[in-house]
Amino acid sequence: MLTIKKLVVVCVFTLIFSFKTTHVLAQIASGLHNPVFGALALSQGNAFVARADDASAIEFNPAGLTQLERPQVSLGSSFLISSVEYEGNGASEDMETKLNAIPYFYFASPILKNKLAAGIGVTVPYGLSGEWDDEGFSRFVITEFDLKIINVNPTLTFKPFSFLSLGVGLDYYYAESSQNKRFAPLAPGAPEGFEDIDAHGDAFGYNAGILCNITPRHSIGIAFRSKADFDFDGNLKLSQLGVVPDFDVDTKTTATIPEMLSFGYAYRHGNLWSIEADIQWTNWSRFDVLKSDFEPANTFLGASHEDVRNWDNTLGFALGGEYCLNDATKVRGGYAFHESPVPSETFEPSVPQSSRHALFTGLGYGWGRSLNKWVNFTYGIVFYENRKIDNSVGEDATKPLMTGPPIDGRYDLLTHIIAIDFSYKF
Repeated sequence: MLTIKKLVVVCVFTLIFSFKTTHVLAQIASGLHNPVFGALALSQGNAFVARADDASAIEFNPAGLTQLERPQVSLGSSFLISSVEYEGNGASEDMETKLNAIPYFYFASPILKNKLAAGIGVTVPYGLSGEWDDEGFSRFVITEFDLKIINVNPTLTFKPFSFLSLGVGLDYYYAESSQNKRFAPLAPGAPEGFEDIDAHGDAFGYNAGILCNITPRHSIGIAFRSKADFDFDGNLKLSQLGVVPDFDVDTKTTATIPEMLSFGYAYRHGNLWSIEADIQWTNWSRFDVLKSDFEPANTFLGASHEDVRNWDNTLGFALGGEYCLNDATKVRGGYAFHESPVPSETFEPSVPQSSRHALFTGLGYGWGRSLNKWVNFTYGIVFYENRKIDNSVGEDATKPLMTGPPIDGRYDLLTHIIAIDFSYKF
């Protein structure tokens, strides 16, 4: 049987390795967002804003940290495997399947008991990855893509009244991105060319939360996370052009991740069971145009390029609960629904999304002195509504380097999720 020291060492090495090799596929919530911030909350459909009673409150509602009686460390990872199938224009293709690991880490501690608490979280809240056939239907739009955004989130929480807690946090984001595609021959008899882009950038934001315990059984929570504006620096390479030498240019791109506002209501029936319902609004209209500037300017790319997305704002709903079989064993379940922000007009195969429904179940087991050690496990499955696309992406005659076969057709998606984490109360 693993000792506590061995278990912690295994978790730490798993977390470090995961951050170095993470490939995240944004197929759980809206847009690029991946809300897998803890197995306990995930097993309840992420309906956790009005309870937020463990260290992952840093992510869900920082005001919840004043509920911690002792310092707590929590670390773990979620593992996703998705299937994406395309059928249209007389062709069918499956996106290459990868096991995607999304790690997370939290440390939180009371400073003045029931009055003041602080913590820090490290998560991967946004990301995207996938790979289509190099010679497939989407090769002139996208073949391979990888985006990950890591968030370091220090947090401070204050409880001015016995029934009210207030929390604030700073978000520092670091992002890395790469994408590849082909473009049409530049002259008759010339080969198809290749375009490769690598970029990185960072941004700052903030978050805040309120937790109000109306009675010992009823509570409400409100959490807000601000937008963050990224400035990406990178390099774009064009190769195998055939009629001209290969070349590369420096790129600068701006992008914004959106504001999020969540509201939750929770009911606790003593220590036996609890249930919560949450609503989340996301301002994905911030993700409208990705503008890239090139240095030096050239005849193929010009001085700049605008990639129009025009995403829509979204609403999400979650319902979840927990039942205590005994002091050391808890069973959980949840449901979540999220709208897709991706309009049909700008839909493209790197974000092949539709609105989705997710079901989750999970188990928590505690042991040790005063049950100070816990392992949480979650399994979930995400179902996507049918999505049939008929647009002009990849067919724009004003962008000859992007012109190719249409991406119109039907996209079918399904995602399986497993999450496991370990927490220790000092």
